[in-house]
Amino acid sequence: MAPDEATPPAVARALVTSALGVRRGEHVVVVSWNHTLPWAAACVTEARRIGARAFLLLEDEAAFWRSVESSPSSRRWAGLSRPVRAALERADALVYFPGPADRPRLHALPPPLLAPFLGADDEWLSAARSAHLRAVRCLLGYASDAQAEHWGVPGAMWRSQLIRGITDVDGVTLRKDGRRAAALLLKGRELRLTAANGTDLKLRLRGRVPWLDDGLVDADDRRRGRVMVAAPAGSVVVAVDETSAEGTVVANRPSFLSPGRVDGGQWEVEGGKLRNYWYTEGGEAFETEFGRAPRGRETVALFALGLNPELAPGVPQAEDEEAGTVTIAVGGNTLYGGRNRCRFLSWITVGEATVAVDGAPLCDRGKVL
Repeated sequence: MAPDEATPPAVARALVTSALGVRRGEHVVVVSWNHTLPWAAACVTEARRIGARAFLLLEDEAAFWRSVESSPSSRRWAGLSRPVRAALERADALVYFPGPADRPRLHALPPPLLAPFLGADDEWLSAARSAHLRAVRCLLGYASDAQAEHWGVPGAMWRSQLIRGITDVDGVTLRKDGRRAAALLLKGRELRLTAANGTDLKLRLRGRVPWLDDGLVDADDRRRGRVMVAAPAGSVVVAVDETSAEGTVVANRPSFLSPGRVDGGQWEVEGGKLRNYWYTEGGEAFETEFGRAPRGRETVALFALGLNPELAPGVPQAEDEEAGTVTIAVGGNTLYGGRNRCRFLSWITVGEATVAVDGAPLCDRGKVL
C-alpha cells in the first residue's frame, strides 16, 4: 500500500500549504495511523520546510487491536486524552488522517465494544472548534485495503482517485462555483432536482446558511465554527425544510455505507418523508441501519451539490463531491443548521443532475453553472 515517492509531497503541499495556509512559526499537529504514515510524514516535512513547528501523533494499528482485546473497558482510553487536547489548544493547525485501517473489523465489534469509538471524527472536529484552529480531514485515512475489500473496489485505484481529487483540482474555480451555489441556496425558496433517469424532486429552502467545503479554512469559516475541511474537498450542503420534499430520486451512483455498498437506489418521498425505497444491489446494507435507527430517520434533511471536477464517478467516501452530482440525505441535520436531531444519516446520489433554484439554473445535466 506504499504510495509512489512523488505522491506524499504533493498531497502534503495540498493539505499543509493550500488547505491550511500554514505559515512560518505556527504549530501543526499531524494525526496518523500506520496505513497513512507516508502522507502524514510528508505533512510534517512540508510544515517544517515552511518554517512551522510540527509533530506527529501516531496510533499504532496492532497496539489498538491488542488494547481492544485485552482491556476490560475501552472507554477508559478511547477518544482524545487530556494531553492531546492540551496540544491542540496550543496548536494553530491540524492535519487529521482517520483510522483504523481495518474499519470493517471495527464496525463488526459488539455494540458495547464499538460504542466508545463511534463519533471519533466528530470528536476531533469538536476539539478543533474548541481550540479555534484550522483543520483538514484527509479521506485517504478511510481508503485502506481492508475497507476497499469490504466495498468491492480496488484499493490502489481508490487511493489514486482521492489523490487526484486532492492534488489536481483548481481551487480557484472550485471556490467560485461553490460560492455562487451557496448564494443561490441561501436566498432561494424552492429547489427542483431532475435527471434523465426519472429523478424529479421538489423541496423548499429555509434561508439556512449552506456549508461550503471548498478545501480552504478562511476567516468566515472560522467565525461560523466550520474549522475542518475535507481533502479532497468539493461540496456545498444545506439543510432543507424538513416537511417539504416531494417526488422521486433515482440513484446512478453507488452509496458506500458502513454495512456495505448499495447500488441502484430509488426513493419515493412525500411530505418530507421517505415513504418507499428500493435498491438493485446491496439493499440490506441500507435496511440494516435504517431499521434500527431512531425517530426522524425518514426525514429528508439535506441537499448537497458536488463541485470537484477531478473526482471520478462513485469514488468511495467522496461520491457526493464529484462535480455535478446531487446527494439527498435522510436523517439528522443539526450540524448544518436544521432541526432534526436524529443521529442516523444515509444518502442517495444522482449524477448528471439538473438543478434549479426558484427557476434559476444551478446545475445542467452535471455541469455546474
